[in-house]
Amino acid sequence: MKIALLQILPTGSLNGNREKGVEACRKAKVLGADIALFPEMWSNGYDIPEDAEALQRAAVPADGEFVSGFGKLAAELNMAIAITFLEKTEKRPRNAVSLFDGHGRRLYTYAKVHTCDFGDECRLDAGEDFFVASLDTEEGAVQVGSMICYDREFPESARILMLKGAEIILVPNACPMEINRLAQLRGRSFENMVGIATCNYPDGQPDCNGRSSAFDGVVYLPEMSGSRDICILQASGEEGIFLAEFDLDRMREYRKNEVHGNAYRHPKKYGLLTEERIEEPFIRSDYRA
Repeated sequence: MKIALLQILPTGSLNGNREKGVEACRKAKVLGADIALFPEMWSNGYDIPEDAEALQRAAVPADGEFVSGFGKLAAELNMAIAITFLEKTEKRPRNAVSLFDGHGRRLYTYAKVHTCDFGDECRLDAGEDFFVASLDTEEGAVQVGSMICYDREFPESARILMLKGAEIILVPNACPMEINRLAQLRGRSFENMVGIATCNYPDGQPDCNGRSSAFDGVVYLPEMSGSRDICILQASGEEGIFLAEFDLDRMREYRKNEVHGNAYRHPKKYGLLTEERIEEPFIRSDYRA
C-alpha cells in the first residue's frame, strides 16, 4: 500500500489551499498512491488567531464545502484522502482530520486529543476519542486510524489505535521533526507493530522542517540474522510529494508471530494509567482535563 505524504507549503488563503491541495492529490494519484495525507490543519496552514472572532472565521465545518470537496475528489480519483482542517463546532474550533475512502465516503473525523495547551492550541477544544476504520484498497481492506502531531508524545495514543485494530496510523504534523520526535514515531511503530506515516510542512513554514516519515514496524525478518531499520522513508526538508510503500503482507505476517502489540500485555496491572490525579513535578497551570 502506498501513502503519499503531501509535504507542501500553504498559500495563505482557504481557496488557495484548496486549489493547491487538489493539485497535490492529483499528482499523488499519478504516483500510484492509495492514500494522500496532508500536513496538520491544511485548511489554514496551521494558523491559530489570538482573536476569538478571527479564530471562528478561520474555522470550516466538517460537512462544509472545503472538506466535502476533498471527499468528492477522493471518489473522482478512486484514492483515499486524509484532509486536515480547523474544524468549526458549536463551541470552540478543533484541530481535525477527515479520512475519505476512494468512493468518497467519510470514514471518520478525528479531532486532536492532546492539544498543545501550552501554546496557541489553548484556544481550541480537544477531541474525545480515537477512531479506526476499514479502508478499501486495491490490496483489500486495511484498518486505518489517525493521531495528530503532539498525540505522538503520548504512548497511549498509538496503543489505543492498535487495540482498536489499526494496521496503519496516519499522522498529520506541524512542528520540527528532529531526532527525538522521529524516535517517538519509531517507538510507537515498534512497540505496537503498526505502520506509521507522518506528513509535516516543509522548510519555509514557521517552526517546521519537513522530514516527513514512514515506519513499518517490522524489526525482524526470517532471512536476516539481526534487526532491520523500520524507517522506510524519511523526506528531506524540501517541498514535495513523498511516497511511502508499506508491505502489508509482510507486516501482517510479522504481527502474527512477534512479541509486541497486544501479545503479552497485562492490562489488569496497569490501573494507575487511568487515574487522573497529577502530582509534582508535573502540575501545570494551563492543563485542561
